Amino acid sequence: MEELVQRMAAALRAGEPLPKMPAELDLNAAYKMQQQVVAAVSGGAVAGLKAGMTAAAGQQAFGLTHPLIGSLYAHGRREPGISFESGPGVSLECEIGIVVDADGAPQTAGPVIEVPRMAFSDAADRNGANLTACNIAADRYIVGTQQPLRDSYGDVTITLTRDGEQVTSAPASDALGGPQAALAWMLNEARQRGLAIEDGMLLITGACGGIHPAEPGHYRADYGDLGSIEFTVT
Repeated sequence: MEELVQRMAAALRAGEPLPKMPAELDLNAAYKMQQQVVAAVSGGAVAGLKAGMTAAAGQQAFGLTHPLIGSLYAHGRREPGISFESGPGVSLECEIGIVVDADGAPQTAGPVIEVPRMAFSDAADRNGANLTACNIAADRYIVGTQQPLRDSYGDVTITLTRDGEQVTSAPASDALGGPQAALAWMLNEARQRGLAIEDGMLLITGACGGIHPAEPGHYRADYGDLGSIEFTVT
């Protein structure tokens, strides 16, 4: 298994397809493998956590009945205005990110665009356990301006456009019922899975409006009075 972890980490670092994954990996073993993969990819530089598969449709497609949790690589952070290439498996998700202290208490929140990369080389490998093992396709994420945490995000609608045409629009409650509920789930899940919470970590709380292929164009993610993020895919 150690050899497979190293091959997975090398593929993730290089932006290449993953090697063939185990046929019958269970979720507990997958989470143990995830921690090894994250350590090998990041060198220990983890910037936060991510919730994945927060929508029922995605869970069903991957044979899951619940969301997943993974880590954010420190080297994956990007700033608004960035331009990057599309590629196989590269997608976009509109999320809200929450910065926490070492106790998990929320400090600030703001827009985040996750840019995951689904890198399976064999379609037969697309299941929940293998997705967990490869750290839920974590790659890059664009972090917008953080603001003081609000009591509620029920009035926030997030709209993503590409070259002025709407890609998706959804309420901030679309992921696990909203940022506060998602944060509570993530902190509990992190404790169960042995994932450390450190001061200043960014926790991104799940896709609002689904997952979309990163097609070329100029994008704007409008979060209302929370701000916006613009970026270009080439």
